[in-house]
Amino acid sequence: MFHPENDVIRQDLFVMLYNILKWAKELPHGDSGKTLSGFSARNLISPGAEEALAASVKAGVIQGSDGKLNPTGTLTRAEMAQVLYNLLGK
Repeated sequence: MFHPENDVIRQDLFVMLYNILKWAKELPHGDSGKTLSGFSARNLISPGAEEALAASVKAGVIQGSDGKLNPTGTLTRAEMAQVLYNLLGK
């Protein structure tokens, strides 16, 4: 559902970015050597977000913090800036 009044949670943002990049045939490549299994709270990732988060982690777009991805939390502006910086560098 759209819910324009709601905050965007981290996994939703990565699904949106992933879908845009997939549509544009610009998915980031590279292998950070990391997988979702290396992060705690991966059980909080919704099934619809797994592919996007897995690809983002593998490409190094998402690095997490202290072994956590916090998929259901919101992003700060600084975190969003870092994600875009990581993404544009791929």
